[in-house]
Amino acid sequence: MRSLRALAALLVGVCLVLAGCGQDEADSAAAGEYPSEQIRLLVPYTAGGPTDIAARALAAYMEEELGTSFIVENLPGASGATAYQELIASEADGHTLSMTALPTAVLNYLINDVGYTREDFAPIGVATQIPSAILVPGDSPYQDLESLFEAARANPGSVTVATPGATNTHAAETMRITELYDVPLTVVPFEGGSEVKTALLGGNVTAGFTNVSQDMLPALESGEIRALAVGTEERLDYVDAPTFTELGYPELTQSTTTFGLIAPAGTPEEAIQELEDALRSASEDPEVVEALDPNYVPEEFIGSEGLEELFIDVEETFGDVLGG
Repeated sequence: MRSLRALAALLVGVCLVLAGCGQDEADSAAAGEYPSEQIRLLVPYTAGGPTDIAARALAAYMEEELGTSFIVENLPGASGATAYQELIASEADGHTLSMTALPTAVLNYLINDVGYTREDFAPIGVATQIPSAILVPGDSPYQDLESLFEAARANPGSVTVATPGATNTHAAETMRITELYDVPLTVVPFEGGSEVKTALLGGNVTAGFTNVSQDMLPALESGEIRALAVGTEERLDYVDAPTFTELGYPELTQSTTTFGLIAPAGTPEEAIQELEDALRSASEDPEVVEALDPNYVPEEFIGSEGLEELFIDVEETFGDVLGG
């Protein structure tokens, strides 16, 4: 009988402990502790590209920082729209995120009916920024930007400019050159930056306007391709070329591609802050910076508010040009 009472007492004790654990979990859930489950990180492009590389480097660091696993999921298609539509259809609890590439993400909803705008996103922060440049083949007769522009003015339509897409920032910026400075350039869209490089090396276009990404640097360093101007406010220490601003074209500073992190609109501020802090720490970690490439990690971290401002700047810059 005594043993039965002891067993009963033990069972009661176990039940009380389990009940207490259950209450602790309930209290944690009620308190909205974040994160409470694994995080999906959507990538709007195929595996192996700069957006995917950035996503995987960040995910590996942030899952340690936040104490939960990250599942990187590639959802390419429609210039990023496939991933963004999946993002905004997800619960706004901070457990589904997406990489984004500006200005392309903004240009897509300015031009096309994709079912979302900037207001459907909650910006978290910037991972990398990759500048752009006007490039020519190494044996091009054009030694500087002005000679290229003079040729275009002298013979409208004759100067062809390869861009990595028909509706991306580089095509739009080329259109702005024509609109703002009366330089009649002909846009020749390709599928991506590697195709632009191939067209330049093959002499199939007069010039190219594209990102100065890692895959472009070897051709620049060897002299197979030359940069006539870069679209940054200050000179780059790894590209031997002046800025558009130096050459008298101060408006042409919007072609840099910004890779950032976003969540669905309505995601709790506490979750956004946790994610922003983790992204900030990642951008300061030497191993992460090396994986992302130090050339492309901003010297000063750009957080949620800064990324929001970039969305607005792109809208204001390209809206009129694209008829938005």
